[in-house]
Amino acid sequence: MSEDLREATVRGLSWTGMAQVVGYLIQISALGVAARHLETGAFGAEIAAATVVGTGTIAADLGLGRALVQRRDLTPAHLAAAFWLGLVAASGLAILLSSSASLWGEVFRNRQVAGVLPTMAYGLLFTGVGSVPRAQLERSFKFDKLALIDLASAICSGGILILLSVSGYGLWSLVWGFVVRSCVSGVVPWVVAPFPASFRFNLKEGRELLGFGWKWVGARLVGYGQQNLDYVMIGRYLGDEALGYYSLAYRLIAFPQMRLVQVVSRVTFPAFASLQLDLDRLRSAYRTTITYIALVAFPAMVGFSLLADPGIILLYGSGMTKSIVLLQLLVPAGALRSVAAPAGLIYSALGRTGLALNWNIFAACVMVGALVLGLKGGVEGVALAVSLSAILLALVSQFLVQRLVGFTMGEFFRSLAPAIGGSLGMLVCVITFKWIFLPNLPIWLFLPCCVLIGMSAYVASIRFLGRGIFYEATGLLQAALRRH
Repeated sequence: MSEDLREATVRGLSWTGMAQVVGYLIQISALGVAARHLETGAFGAEIAAATVVGTGTIAADLGLGRALVQRRDLTPAHLAAAFWLGLVAASGLAILLSSSASLWGEVFRNRQVAGVLPTMAYGLLFTGVGSVPRAQLERSFKFDKLALIDLASAICSGGILILLSVSGYGLWSLVWGFVVRSCVSGVVPWVVAPFPASFRFNLKEGRELLGFGWKWVGARLVGYGQQNLDYVMIGRYLGDEALGYYSLAYRLIAFPQMRLVQVVSRVTFPAFASLQLDLDRLRSAYRTTITYIALVAFPAMVGFSLLADPGIILLYGSGMTKSIVLLQLLVPAGALRSVAAPAGLIYSALGRTGLALNWNIFAACVMVGALVLGLKGGVEGVALAVSLSAILLALVSQFLVQRLVGFTMGEFFRSLAPAIGGSLGMLVCVITFKWIFLPNLPIWLFLPCCVLIGMSAYVASIRFLGRGIFYEATGLLQAALRRH
């Protein structure tokens, strides 16, 4: 990368990462409060409805936001076309999902899903409203403003969730928390990035954007479907209580697997797109990206596995012990999906959205087969099937990247080596500490000690095993802090 592009990317990662970490802590804390006031089945019903609405969120965008970021020559007419197309699509999908709520209730065999889906579906309108200003902020690398928007949505959503759950609103506290988050994310971008173009719709520019966008959104829909098939299968065949336990465990690993990937995708996609004609620099940027994702995701996943017991009990209460083993089984999926996700950015940056669509169809087929087998072992079998399929798909996706930009499997594993070595050092130290001190320390003291020891062991292992990457990462962190 050029120095200017590298500086903009580091600044974007620091702002976006900070907002996502703080937002994650706020939302998990809010869920911890809600778990003590709601039935487990309420979490299952909400995540089922949210999964359906998530499909609409991807479709409503029509891939226009990504098309605006990826396009090299962007005019005001493109912005106007993207705005009107996105708003019409979002409105239509909101109506469609609302009117088909009873059908989705049958799919999940849950009447509560049918009851809350219409309210959650109209959150799609905010997606249509906010897509263009958000894309403008991404394209111009104004990630500090996007970070503040995301932080505001997490604070408002978490506050509503806590207030309503404590007040006895049950499932609807989760529903309104979801709607408020969508509202803030869609409306506030207009305050910081008001629409600068004419509102006059031009069909020519709309077609140009859709030529990229429809393939991208198709790939995203299939990819989203295959990553959320576990929710559908558990909800339909094992019930909303099993889905509640599973979703509470899954949300804990959502930061490394989803939020970290969102951070990286938002910031690095514009950088990857700007390097689409220089494969050597694109390959180098990709190597750096997965190295740093692994440096964050792998120790986080190991930490979740080590502290699931007694951490789950401390966070959600003693009634949620079943989520402990589910969290531990899902950890490999969280780690591998995190480092595999940037492969999709390569497909899109090179304009190979058709390949991305075909890949996601293949991945969906693999996931369906794994889940069918996993259901025989109950919700624990599903969690194990998700992790095993994630390992296979991560390896196949890297083979495709090798074909596109020449990034070999050997380079892939060398990029992960520092994070793997550091995580193993962390694993040994924390297990030893747990074996000696767990019976003798109160939980409120035991968990912070584990975190401190784990972080120290990880940093020391990285410094010993990968001195070069250690000093590079330290330098980037110092540069990011100076910019704040």
